[in-house]
Amino acid sequence: MAVESSAEGDHGGGHETGVPMGLKGDLALWSLVVFFLFLLVLGKFAWKPMIEGLDKREAGIRSAIAEAEQNRKKAEAMLSDYQRQLREAEQHVQSMIAEARRDAERTSQDLIAGAQREVDLLCQRAKDEIRQAKDAALADVFSQLNAQVVLATEHVLGRTLQDSDQERLVTEALASIAR
Repeated sequence: MAVESSAEGDHGGGHETGVPMGLKGDLALWSLVVFFLFLLVLGKFAWKPMIEGLDKREAGIRSAIAEAEQNRKKAEAMLSDYQRQLREAEQHVQSMIAEARRDAERTSQDLIAGAQREVDLLCQRAKDEIRQAKDAALADVFSQLNAQVVLATEHVLGRTLQDSDQERLVTEALASIAR
């Protein structure tokens, strides 16, 4: 039985036999007290600052979102304002182009009308000059013809003609030529 006593001696050394995790009242009480103290310390020194930091971060994110939304609205307002200004500028440019075309057309018509008046005036002057040259040439022809008729008559008659005779003969000669 020596074997038995050695086996009993191993078990009998002040240790209990059974489940090593047995519930002990004083250890459980002290564990609960330490646990609640740990929770109190963590709540005061860790969780409260961590929650405050998270709340601040959340407030910062909310304000950043609100600011971004406000900036988006401002940007949309500016975009619509710029688009409106662009449309107005395009309309203004179109009206300026239309006005420039009207002015160019009007100027073109004025130039054409002025050139036509100049052409008409030049034609009228040319006609007047031609008429004056014709009248001058006819007067010169009649003058030379008159002188020739007088010379021929004097030569035929053998005497000089008086002014009244001279006029009568020229008139008769011209009348016969005109027929």
